[in-house]
Amino acid sequence: MIRQVIDLNEHVRVDQYEVPDRLADQVTERDGTCVHPWCTRAATNCDDDHCVPYQAGGPTSSDNIAPLCRRHHRTKTHDRWRYRFLRPGAYLWRSPTGHWYHRDGTGTTDLGRLTPN
Repeated sequence: MIRQVIDLNEHVRVDQYEVPDRLADQVTERDGTCVHPWCTRAATNCDDDHCVPYQAGGPTSSDNIAPLCRRHHRTKTHDRWRYRFLRPGAYLWRSPTGHWYHRDGTGTTDLGRLTPN
């Protein structure tokens, strides 16, 4: 079986809601797991989520798609968890109670409650 090489540094962007296989494969390879704090579910078993919702203008692109397991996808959608893409493989999360978490390839860092300057 021949497997296509995936360029993790390529910026993929399409003008549609559906995530094409090329982008889904890139995100799965880049992140490896669900990107919710402390989750370890394999990205191959996750939904492709728009960090900034498509309906709110979020593009279907490498810097706006991340793997979320179904449980955490629902948590983000219905329980007011929010996150943003910082750089490939790194995300900043805010819980509904105002706690912040940094998630990257090394794991999750609890940043506590951050106050604006």
